[in-house]
Amino acid sequence: MGRRAKKAPVQTKKRPTLAKRFKCPFCANDETVECKMDFKVGIGSLACRLCGASYQMPIHHLHEPVDVFSEWLDDCEAAQQGKPTG
Repeated sequence: MGRRAKKAPVQTKKRPTLAKRFKCPFCANDETVECKMDFKVGIGSLACRLCGASYQMPIHHLHEPVDVFSEWLDDCEAAQQGKPTG
């Protein structure tokens, strides 16, 4: 009689981590924009530590800091082109 075969250990995949610090679109310094997510109030805010540029938007439980940053970039591009933000 042989031994019972052992199961191979389960390999878990590491999820890629998303950035929480970003490059400022105004002063162009790396990792100076920090994101704060307040899910209780429902506001995500970004602020540059060097030039003081800031942005806020309403968020929900599925938002990540990169979502707030990309929305800020979209609003900056829309302002440059003269389109109203909606």
